[in-house]
Amino acid sequence: MPEPVVVIGSINVDHVVRAGAFPAPGETITGQGVSIGLGGKGANQAVAAHLAGARVRMLGRVGADSDGELAKSRLSSRGVDISGVRTIADAATGSAWITVTPQDNSIIVVPGANAFWDDEQPLASGGVTLCQLEIPLAVVERVAEACTGTFVVNAAPAQPLPDALLARCDVLVVNEHELAVVSAASGVAAAHRDLLDRGVGAVITTLGAAGAVLTDADGTEELPVFPAQAVDTTGAGDAFVGVLAARLTVGDNLRDAARWGAAAGSLAVRRAGAQESFPSVEEIQALVGS
Repeated sequence: MPEPVVVIGSINVDHVVRAGAFPAPGETITGQGVSIGLGGKGANQAVAAHLAGARVRMLGRVGADSDGELAKSRLSSRGVDISGVRTIADAATGSAWITVTPQDNSIIVVPGANAFWDDEQPLASGGVTLCQLEIPLAVVERVAEACTGTFVVNAAPAQPLPDALLARCDVLVVNEHELAVVSAASGVAAAHRDLLDRGVGAVITTLGAAGAVLTDADGTEELPVFPAQAVDTTGAGDAFVGVLAARLTVGDNLRDAARWGAAAGSLAVRRAGAQESFPSVEEIQALVGS
């Protein structure tokens, strides 16, 4: 049986406002709807990986509140092992405030319990260990040192990463904005070369509707584009990363795993919500094979 994907990351409650466009500074506009769901990049990617067929263990933090209990219950009901999720007594569960338009989304994250980590919990490592940057960077650095399998980092939200951490990344996944933050080089090709020179095993930059680009020691490949009529782009990046990790655990090479991730991202934008939009393994297989 394949080893699990171990996701070490954030768990949030998402507050989503849908509108026809983003308001300009100082402008008030009328929205089209409001919804509340469960998110956080860590939790999102854990659910996406499970739906793609992987066993998943989640390590994270929630507050001692109703949102925290709901988050744990929802993750468990979706097949994620939550034995590594701890409750922080004096903190609220993290939250994200999301504005969604037909073209894009913007997000403000309030970390809450996601910021409260200590050195006592052993940081489990699986066949694939997956981190994002909605938890303290020091925790990600500890994970990198402890990881014995494939270490995947989704450098989101964007922040500069130390060379020591980059050198331990087997796979680094970013969007164009995040790429510009983690590398000072201009342009995708130059930035990818810069990051490989700094020790990253492989870099994938997602480009929204334009697809994605992967660079590793074997060269650069533009991943296929799966055209979609976008309804909500909120969960697309997390679907990509979670499914990529899931496929690596079943033995796919990186390029095949990334193609599955691209297909998952395309399917996710066709439905509203984050976790609610993630496709099943059968849906992804049908699109990849089409």
